[in-house]
Amino acid sequence: MSMKLMSAVLVGVGIGFAGAAWAAGGPTDLPASVTEKKDFGCGAKGQKPCPMQGWMKSVMQSATTSGDAAKIASALEYVASKPPPGMAKWVAISKEGAEKAKKGDIDGAKASCKSCHDLYKAQYKDSLRDAAF
Repeated sequence: MSMKLMSAVLVGVGIGFAGAAWAAGGPTDLPASVTEKKDFGCGAKGQKPCPMQGWMKSVMQSATTSGDAAKIASALEYVASKPPPGMAKWVAISKEGAEKAKKGDIDGAKASCKSCHDLYKAQYKDSLRDAAF
């Protein structure tokens, strides 16, 4: 089941629970398991960076900011070697970006980064933020 579908189901269950509690005259607070997001202990303002976040800022950001095609390609190859479970296009997107960087197409390589972020960033942050990278 996809994360979005699972979230929708959980929200629906939570709404049903709250509605039943309200109809019965009871409290309308949702259970913590439905309303609270996991506290990863990293990545939020004032916290240490999460593993991938720190790597992205120190390695990928410096490579893209400098426009160093070889460093971008190397970083994207590393990313391709670390596919998270359930993110089927991760490897292909990363390898495509690495190939573009190797050919000197920095904008194309950056577009692959954006593509991956658009597709997976929210899911990664919600479920794997504290995973080793």
